[in-house]
Amino acid sequence: MSNTPKIAFWILLLLSITALLGWLNASYALASGLIVGWFANNRYQPIESSSLSKWASLLLKVAIVILGFSLPVTELLATAKTGFGLTVAVIVGTLLIGLLLGKAFKLNNEIAWLISSGTAICGGSAIAAVGTSIKASANNMALCLAIVFILNAVALFLYPIIGHWLELSQLQFGLWAAIGIHDTSSVVGAASQYGEQALNVATTTKLSRALWIIPVALLAAFIATKKATENQKAKVTIPWFIVLFIAASFISNFLPMDTMRPIIQFVAKSLFALSLLWMGASLNKANILSISRKAFLLGIILWLLISTLGLTLVYWYY
Repeated sequence: MSNTPKIAFWILLLLSITALLGWLNASYALASGLIVGWFANNRYQPIESSSLSKWASLLLKVAIVILGFSLPVTELLATAKTGFGLTVAVIVGTLLIGLLLGKAFKLNNEIAWLISSGTAICGGSAIAAVGTSIKASANNMALCLAIVFILNAVALFLYPIIGHWLELSQLQFGLWAAIGIHDTSSVVGAASQYGEQALNVATTTKLSRALWIIPVALLAAFIATKKATENQKAKVTIPWFIVLFIAASFISNFLPMDTMRPIIQFVAKSLFALSLLWMGASLNKANILSISRKAFLLGIILWLLISTLGLTLVYWYY
């Protein structure tokens, strides 16, 4: 058993090289990471699992910014406009239903806010931002991240299968993935399997949805600290990677897209696969087994709700 972390490290290193070379797609990357993380009990040498998770998150942000160089701002604005109304309706509806169900299930208020915002906006990033703003406990944040991550893993495999079965167009699938899947990494992973246009639509729509992190975090902080003392003021994390993505999109207008776009997208996809591999490897048995049934049920209900509603609207109106 003492050699397990060492063996896991070498397996993870080999898989990481495979992902960077483009030989490991998003689904297989995540599945491989989950298997390594489960059997290695979330420990590696010389990398700590917590550090691996942080590096995976950073890598994801870098990949998103790089992808921005392949999306001229005109395409960015057109795509964001297409799904704007649907995005707003999903966010507001999911938050309201999630908070109401949280009360009905008699869940901790922090958990209800974290799962609802994570489902409504962008998974782990929203949980981190809202959790910081309401001063949520580390245990509650870890629990909600585990729930979102498991549902992301299911969506990453299931969405492309359903999309092909229903013969969704590239636009339809891109919009549906951006609406129904929590984390940007899994949105991009699912869309990249479906096609280039689906990837562009999904990324742009998802990032426009992620901008809602700031107002939702402020709202959560206001409600949570309404009766608190002055030294418990809200603290909101600004998603700077979204700002950089938009800046990259502006710069792309001056790049030779015919030659640069394939290279940029290959690099971005490889980094997305690598980030998913590391994210999966950072999740262990303890994270999964610590999930309460009511919290997991809330996460499943909200995810099924936005997945079904989003698919219905996209299928009939787009």
